[in-house]
Amino acid sequence: MIPPPPAQTEFWEKESFPKFVRFWEVCNRLFDALNKFTLNAGVVNDKNETVIRSLGISTEIAFADVIMLVAHGHGIGAKKIARTCLESAINAEYLRLEPTEHRDFLDWSLIEQHRKVEYMRKYMPVEFANLDPVMVADTEKEYQAVLPRFVLPNNKNRLRQSWCRLNLRKRAIRANLEDMYGSVYGTSSELSHGSFGGLAQHVESIVGNKWQPAIPPSSIGCAHALQTAHYCAFQAVRTLALLKDTDSTPPLDALKNDYDYAWQEQRKAAIL
Repeated sequence: MIPPPPAQTEFWEKESFPKFVRFWEVCNRLFDALNKFTLNAGVVNDKNETVIRSLGISTEIAFADVIMLVAHGHGIGAKKIARTCLESAINAEYLRLEPTEHRDFLDWSLIEQHRKVEYMRKYMPVEFANLDPVMVADTEKEYQAVLPRFVLPNNKNRLRQSWCRLNLRKRAIRANLEDMYGSVYGTSSELSHGSFGGLAQHVESIVGNKWQPAIPPSSIGCAHALQTAHYCAFQAVRTLALLKDTDSTPPLDALKNDYDYAWQEQRKAAIL
């Protein structure tokens, strides 16, 4: 049997735990608050709340993923997942503010399903032939039913880029999360797209004309990813609390104080 990847216990003991000790002290309180609004919550009032609650769960899972990666010195990978935290938090707050748009959020899945079926039709003909013809026909029917809502107003032959008429940056502005968007989205996208900027983020040191990549375990990217995920998870709790018109447990003020406590030393270091 092939052994599992080694746990980076030495990195945890010497780097991750002492460097982010304040975060480790408070992070479980945020998970508790998210769980009480999502996994352990009562019956939802409507479909928009179902979507927002699901986005809260998505944020929470990505938050946990970032924590696991940072603990073992995979900061570059954690930054990629922090982008998921960001997008989920933005979408949740945007839908709280624009509840009628949850229908587009849900129905965009029919556009995505159609694309998957067409991909199989073109590139996987054997597998496509094994699909249930009724399912394929229903997929096409549902796609045609929602299609007019997603075509561009100035070009009926093209679809918009996503479920929302606003791009993510504009949704972030509407959700009052523009600062976090500006801090996170560009650098995370560079990593995901493999651009030169993304490659540059892997650099841990430069000696002469040679650069040393940040091979895990490494602290490169860890602080930025963890702080981003922490903030976005807090925002997810805030969105759910505002949606339900009730405070979280622990209270939002306490969770915000936890965030400030965890990251005040990082902010001081950035200023010095």
